[in-house]
Amino acid sequence: MMKFILNTGRTIWQGEAIEAGKNLDLYVKAAGVAYINEEDMEKLGVKEGDKVKVKSEYGEVVVYVKKATERMPEGMIYIPMGPWANSVVKPDTHSTGMPTFKGYPGFYVEVEKTDEEFLDMRALMRKKYIESVE
Repeated sequence: MMKFILNTGRTIWQGEAIEAGKNLDLYVKAAGVAYINEEDMEKLGVKEGDKVKVKSEYGEVVVYVKKATERMPEGMIYIPMGPWANSVVKPDTHSTGMPTFKGYPGFYVEVEKTDEEFLDMRALMRKKYIESVE
């Protein structure tokens, strides 16, 4: 397990997938991922397509590993905005309806390789927002 600074935001692929439909596999492949630089992938013992569990004080989620296509500092991961990122970021929306994806530098998460099941958006939303309150 390693600690990383979590960075989130929009990507062109995530934006395209939202327009196509959030229930499509295209969206899962665009947003259910963590971009990690090659050096950190080696340290974690993962390769592109492996699954990692990302944990924070707000929750945890399983996502697929993607090799960062742009240079990222070692010790940082990037998860595109969406339900997977929502599972680990601060849920306070400050009355905007948008979780706190940005604005708190030094927000650390723990990341480890896993064989746990990846949940698509429907299953993830059900687990986080329906089953957790039943």
